[in-house]
Amino acid sequence: MKWIRQTIRFIVLLLLQVLLINNLRISGYCHPYLYVACLLVMPITLPRWVDLIIGAFVGLILDAFCNSAGVHMAACTMVMLIRPYLIERMVVESERLTDEINISSIGPTSFSIYAAILIAAHHVVVFFLTNWFHSVLFTLGQITVSAAITYGLVIGYEFLRKK
Repeated sequence: MKWIRQTIRFIVLLLLQVLLINNLRISGYCHPYLYVACLLVMPITLPRWVDLIIGAFVGLILDAFCNSAGVHMAACTMVMLIRPYLIERMVVESERLTDEINISSIGPTSFSIYAAILIAAHHVVVFFLTNWFHSVLFTLGQITVSAAITYGLVIGYEFLRKK
């Protein structure tokens, strides 16, 4: 049942990303990536190699829709690479008894920090790979604005999911 819920969540977030969010253009700086939410709430009991495969697969699917030549695959794989280490350091042992990480299982403060770090890491990879020849200030602006809006969308999504 949990895998069905995860799959439906992924499909819904992917469709929202591809059909709605990717078509929003806000002054060239803002490119939110809500699909990252499905990576943040993956089960924590999976082996690390499965995490990496899931991250690569999610990124590959988004790359296919966005024609981005592996940028999202690299970013998602990197997120899934650092995620277990972040969980080990941020989530206490008693909170790891739940199968997935969300606001309800680890609390709003821990989830907010966890999400902010992973979203920032994802956006750094995406924007430095896509803006290879642009100015550093433009890229940093895109990272900051897009990560902040993505963070707000993910936290909003989690609070809606919690109810």
